[in-house]
Amino acid sequence: MQPYHYRMAELWTYHQTRELTTTEQNELSICLQANALFARKLGDLHNYTYAASIVGDQAWQQELGLRIEKMEKEFAIQLTDLKKYIQTESS
Repeated sequence: MQPYHYRMAELWTYHQTRELTTTEQNELSICLQANALFARKLGDLHNYTYAASIVGDQAWQQELGLRIEKMEKEFAIQLTDLKKYIQTESS
C-alpha cells in the first residue's frame, strides 16, 4: 500500500462521524487522484508483464518488473509533502 491509501482510510474514518473540513476534502481528492493514476499505470505494466510471459520474452518481463518496482518507489508519496501541497493550495 502507498502512503495515500493510509490517509484515505483515515479521512474515510473521520467522515463516518463528522463532515470533512474543506482541507480534508481537498486532501481526499488528491489521494483519490494519486490512487487512480497509480492503479492505471501499474495495471498496464502488469498486463504487459502477462503479455511478455505469454510470448516467452523473459528480457521484456525483467524490464517490466524493474519498471514496476521503480514506479512503486516513485509513487510512495510522503504524507508530509502531500500536506505541504494542500496547505499551499488552500492558502
